[in-house]
Amino acid sequence: MRKPGKNNIRSVAKAAGVSPATASRALNGNPSVSEELVQRVFSAARSLGYPVNGRAKKNIVFIMPGVSNTYYSTTVTGVLDVVQPLGYRVQIMLSKSKPELELACLQEACSPDTAGIIIAPVTNSDPRQAAPGLAGIPMVVTGPRYLAEGLIHVHLDNTEAAYQSTRYLLRLGRKNIAFIVYYWAQHTQTYEKFVQEYRTAHQGCFTAYDRYAGYCRALEEVGLEPDPSLLLFGGMTFESGYDCAQQLLRSNTDFDAVIVPNDRCGAGVLNALLAQGFRVPSQVSLICLDSGLIAKAVSPTLTSMASADYEIGQHCAYQLLHLIDGEPAENVVIAPKLLIENSTQFNDSRG
Repeated sequence: MRKPGKNNIRSVAKAAGVSPATASRALNGNPSVSEELVQRVFSAARSLGYPVNGRAKKNIVFIMPGVSNTYYSTTVTGVLDVVQPLGYRVQIMLSKSKPELELACLQEACSPDTAGIIIAPVTNSDPRQAAPGLAGIPMVVTGPRYLAEGLIHVHLDNTEAAYQSTRYLLRLGRKNIAFIVYYWAQHTQTYEKFVQEYRTAHQGCFTAYDRYAGYCRALEEVGLEPDPSLLLFGGMTFESGYDCAQQLLRSNTDFDAVIVPNDRCGAGVLNALLAQGFRVPSQVSLICLDSGLIAKAVSPTLTSMASADYEIGQHCAYQLLHLIDGEPAENVVIAPKLLIENSTQFNDSRG
């Protein structure tokens, strides 16, 4: 259990004789708090030297690549459900997976009205470098497990997610497991450059490398080496999955399983395989590293990692509020959970 700081929202609440939630609402101008309580909380805050002016800021900025992806729409819902009752507004800024737009978003977010920032980055640079004033604005990063020192990170344990997925396929007797790599922004698209950067300090900046690390670990446990011909560079759309499956088919590479970034990509792979007469899951098993409605809507239903998007959004909000309140915050790592459906099956050679 972390210890609260000497000058934080809890100490203000105690001095005013109210709950921390009420103190936070009062300092943020939430109309649900009576004027008498507001005055009491502000008086307690001033007596403790608590920065009441900073608490008047109401905007939380969420910078993300887009809203069409259910990962982001669900994550932002988690954020909204935590901060809206406290009187905050959430301003969504879209980088559209373009580094130059992400930079512009960060510069625009450096505003006197900004109480804090949540960013799902598409670059591997420290976002605080975009503008001098950002150093003084509380910030939480979601997606990468590490972007820069001094930043709070909230993310799924992607290494463990890929490890569990690969290990499960190996237990089913699958040996030639294709793996689709995806970056949030256009990045390395060749195996040589991928492996070169995978071995550098930038590894923690990209989910792709964490997932690949889990994939490799599971293979190595059973004495298998990663096969470059089974590594593909794709995306999180249906079209990308379809194209990756066609690449596999054209390459004449033997494969009996595919691990994909999410269920939309998985639906594309599934459709391409079925169109060419492959039987899923008897000939080819399929696992998605993120799940949504599509995983349940296609046939066969897709084995996948349970979606933690809403939970990630909530944790981002909680940690950001700690920072805004001058309290200690901590990195949050969400444990993955494999949901076994009909797209995976024991490899029966008689099938």
